[in-house]
Amino acid sequence: MVKVMSKDIQIVGVIGHGYLECSEIYLAKRKGGKGLCSVRVLSVENVDYESIEKEIRFLKWLSHPNILSSDLIFVEDVNIFFVSPFYNLCSVLHIMQKYYPYGLPEKAIVRITKGLLLALQYLHEQKITHRAVRCGHVLLSSNNEVKLCGLRHCVYVNPNELTGVSECCHDFDESMINNLLWLAPEVLKQDLHGYGLLSDVYSLGITLCEMANGFPPFSDMDRLQMLYEKCKGTTPRLLDCTTLPDSCDDPVIEQKKRRFTDAFHNFVDICLKPSPDGRWPVHRLLSHHFVRSLKKSRSFTHLLPLAVPITEKNVEPYVAEPPADHDRMDDWVF
Repeated sequence: MVKVMSKDIQIVGVIGHGYLECSEIYLAKRKGGKGLCSVRVLSVENVDYESIEKEIRFLKWLSHPNILSSDLIFVEDVNIFFVSPFYNLCSVLHIMQKYYPYGLPEKAIVRITKGLLLALQYLHEQKITHRAVRCGHVLLSSNNEVKLCGLRHCVYVNPNELTGVSECCHDFDESMINNLLWLAPEVLKQDLHGYGLLSDVYSLGITLCEMANGFPPFSDMDRLQMLYEKCKGTTPRLLDCTTLPDSCDDPVIEQKKRRFTDAFHNFVDICLKPSPDGRWPVHRLLSHHFVRSLKKSRSFTHLLPLAVPITEKNVEPYVAEPPADHDRMDDWVF
């Protein structure tokens, strides 16, 4: 059981868990009638010090409307508590697993995409690559907020004197192993050329396929096959009546009933070019007609009508003993 001695917050329920099941996510009250917040509890025994230090540094330093912030971080015993604003629709992965198993409506995806592009544009202006864009790292609220989290994976890009590339990185730490499905081919190759900011654009394309199809591309393959397919240039696609064959299995009948716009197909194709030279930078993607089709008046309440916001009344009660491992769902990957 996690005990919180802080006078500022009171845990009222369990939202989920993440960070490779090393952290728990709680719904909490800010004392003094200051509203709800989320509390992520991470044991320092489960992660290395440098990883924690880097995440705290980015959480405190980065400031953008579409990037998760943390307004209180404190330590008790062996646990670090990250207190952040509460986003009542939770992660996009949570929404899909619970309410939209065959993928989200396109109009909702447009709004999410705009928020992610703005977050990435801010990071890229700071010469930072996120390296972990995926549905589990995107938080939503019924107030139309879109927040990118997972900042512990961020790294700076630097000039490569050997190749002459102005923005390059070669880092590949252990925490990235669980992001392999979303990583660009140049990240996986780990060669002299390294990777840059455009690797995030590829990850965005994979994330859009994940949102639209209900699962990430390459998830039916083992790691070696996935690496081979990406490096040889296999390009994932959106699943709808224009891309699926007439004779399809039962699990994809739902996808067969729908049709995504040509603009959406084109946007994903641009993001998923095997070579980074073929991808558009984020600032150019913001001008794509898929993103410009966004209707400002539509909220997530209307765009995702099946998704039920988490409140004090319907949140899983906070109990002394954690649920059994097989009952847990890694829907917040933070």
